[in-house]
Amino acid sequence: MRDPVASEIVRNRLREIAGAMEHALFHSGYSPILRESLDGSAGFTDATGRGVLGSGGIPYHVLLYPSMVGRILGTYAATLADGDCFVANDPYKVANSHVPDVVLATPVYHAGHLIAFAVSISHKPDVGGIVAGSSSAFAREVFHDGLLIPPVRLKTQRGFVPEIEAIIRNNSRAPDELIGDIRAQVGAVLLGAAKLRALCDEYSRPEVQAAMAWLLASTSERVRAEIARWPDGTAEASGRLDHDGVDRRYPVHINVRVTKRGDRLVIDFSGTSSQAAGPFNAPRGTVESVSQIALVTASDNAIPVNSGLAEAIEFVIPPGSLVNPRYPATVNNYFPAAHLAYTCVQSALAKFNPSQAIAPAGFSSGAIALGYAQDRSGRAAVQYELNRTGLGATAGHDGVSLTVAMNQFTPGTPIEILESEYPLRVVRFDMRQNSGGPGRYRGGLGAIREYELLDDSTLTVRATNYRFGSWGLFGGAPSPPAGAALLDASGGAESLDSLETRAVRRGQSLRMIYAGGSGCGAAIERPAAAVLLDYRNGYVSRDQARSLYGVVLCSDTEVDECATNELRRAMAASNPPAGE
Repeated sequence: MRDPVASEIVRNRLREIAGAMEHALFHSGYSPILRESLDGSAGFTDATGRGVLGSGGIPYHVLLYPSMVGRILGTYAATLADGDCFVANDPYKVANSHVPDVVLATPVYHAGHLIAFAVSISHKPDVGGIVAGSSSAFAREVFHDGLLIPPVRLKTQRGFVPEIEAIIRNNSRAPDELIGDIRAQVGAVLLGAAKLRALCDEYSRPEVQAAMAWLLASTSERVRAEIARWPDGTAEASGRLDHDGVDRRYPVHINVRVTKRGDRLVIDFSGTSSQAAGPFNAPRGTVESVSQIALVTASDNAIPVNSGLAEAIEFVIPPGSLVNPRYPATVNNYFPAAHLAYTCVQSALAKFNPSQAIAPAGFSSGAIALGYAQDRSGRAAVQYELNRTGLGATAGHDGVSLTVAMNQFTPGTPIEILESEYPLRVVRFDMRQNSGGPGRYRGGLGAIREYELLDDSTLTVRATNYRFGSWGLFGGAPSPPAGAALLDASGGAESLDSLETRAVRRGQSLRMIYAGGSGCGAAIERPAAAVLLDYRNGYVSRDQARSLYGVVLCSDTEVDECATNELRRAMAASNPPAGE
């Protein structure tokens, strides 16, 4: 019989190992997208490839690890050796979300027995392709997205394979950052492997393997128990993206139908648009992973994210759809579709468990990329930045402002880093007033960020929903849509599409307008004191306080209680709750 105290210690040591891997990754990365925005992860699978633990970076990455490990086992099982490190970035082979996400994995042996794989995924600023940043608006197939690497050995016990590094380096506009980031991943997975072996030495291999099995079983049991508490039934949710990246006249949509029976869910995307001709497709593996994350947020946030989640879900995702494209469709701008899928699943699940409801975050998710002939140090460079929006309100709290939707843990690049490394000035970075969707609980705010370009460059805007906003929950209101514009020295402004690649000139300015999150609950139920505080903080205007929240301010510090009560009664009478 195992010692329960020792078992608990081992399980916590496994979590510590994943955290140490993450720390090493983020503190040895070269590019701002890794070392500043923390767009990556590190963790491990068991010996069969089931994702056991990931770090706090990108939460759904651990659910993608099994595909890479499965490919390694299927191709290299007979020659696998301690010290091997494999690299890959082909989304159709190893399920990474898009080509700039590079996957590293190493087998972990103890006394000759394969016990695990240490894995890392991280975004790279440039891996080739037809535009700086490897995510062009003009992409029509995955070959346009950059160098495609199947799982190959990057390192053995004898050291790095120079030919593989040379090929990778030769296909990037920022080779030093690319190779530096990849080597940071190698260091992270080798550190994880060493720590797992040391843990086996200390507590025994069977104890460590039992702890991994327990983590997977615990997640499965806990999520099934949560689902079993909900009423049986079916719920649907759908949303739109501006277009498919080619035919910009028509939106594309994602529809999800969730059926709950007993302790299991069927998540069906059959009503979703066909795959996009442009780069808005999201790979099936990513859609399944973010749907599982949505399940955790809609049930119990303390449930560990690992492959045990999949045991509670059956997916129906038709091939050839926006959320399961056929090879060789481009997937470089996958994030908006993945985020919309995640949001639709969350909204459908809110109908089963309203106490854990989360309204949609701002739909201006994605990124911008600027390619320069020279950065501040004189080298070719790519500035890659994630868009920060506001998170949606929950059933009990306002949404968080200025963060990356769905990932939530991913910070933006500091202004000081941008200005010291790239030829630009950030001339404006403000919270966007009135951008949070009104509700009993208000959505988080978006932002306005403006860059003055000090050199010519190539710009790619990778976003969506400049036409169609999000939706609120339980009577909450959506946030206003996002936008982008190029400004010239005379003050003239040219609106940009949500997906655009173009040359920009020195002296122009780029203005990015990010959406906020949606509201939850009726806005006229928000306490007047909270609306007053929002006004004083600059989050809402006096006009919005009155017209949307029904709060009349008689001064900058005081609410007119009588006028507010009268206005709210009139608003409630003219807009009765659904069903009345």
